[in-house]
Amino acid sequence: MSNGKGGKKAWGDEIFETREAATSTALSCVVSGFDIVPAKEVIHFGKNPSSHAYHRSILIGDRLNDDSMRWYAVRVAPGFQRMAKAIDGIPEHRRGESIIERNLRQANIDVFMPAFWKEIRKHRSRKLVERRLPMLVGYAFIRRDPGTGFDQVREVDGVNGIVSRGRDGGPIAFSEGDVQTLMIAAFDRNQAYKFQRATALETARHVRRKQLNTELGRLLPKGRARTVSLRYHAEACINSLEDRMKERVLGIIQTLDGLENDEHLDEYREAV
Repeated sequence: MSNGKGGKKAWGDEIFETREAATSTALSCVVSGFDIVPAKEVIHFGKNPSSHAYHRSILIGDRLNDDSMRWYAVRVAPGFQRMAKAIDGIPEHRRGESIIERNLRQANIDVFMPAFWKEIRKHRSRKLVERRLPMLVGYAFIRRDPGTGFDQVREVDGVNGIVSRGRDGGPIAFSEGDVQTLMIAAFDRNQAYKFQRATALETARHVRRKQLNTELGRLLPKGRARTVSLRYHAEACINSLEDRMKERVLGIIQTLDGLENDEHLDEYREAV
């Protein structure tokens, strides 16, 4: 983002695995009208799951000059802020988009809906699922040249109207600063969610692995040297075990291998 002196400053802290991921995340925060350049990243991870350190920066270039564009608030019909059906190959920055966002984008209308992520546990399967929820229930923002009119916006399925100055007044324009404040608030909240979720997963993985290794150690013959891993010890003596014991040991090993799948940890942690 421009620092007012012809330079750029960093915005945001988290891990970017790829340049594309950095760009798509930045695009989801600033919508459009910016030149986005991911910064170099330095990442440090500790061994303790509760103390993971992470860092990521997004560099955002000077805003494109377009004084004709303004932000406006639209009233959203009930049910249109729920997540739309997933589409294969959709860009990362559109993951979890709502029905109203998809409808507006398909009409080539820039849209920003302040939202946050939350995990919800299903009652029957006990699985945790991610849900993207609106920060402002019933409202979203569009960026538009008022000279083009608003009839096209009103025709979009899910738009109940545009926030205006009374019945006879025109649509209320919001400043770039107002909307950027909401963008940054949503961005910060989502980064906090990602970090909390990653920490919860690693903590659950660490605790569950420790429990399984303790159980495995009790089943295997004594005499393992400290320099020999439990996994190697299990493989070395598996054939000497009785069939019933062998089945239990193999089951624990299979469960240990499955801990790399985040879904296998759902029942061992709280929803974020």
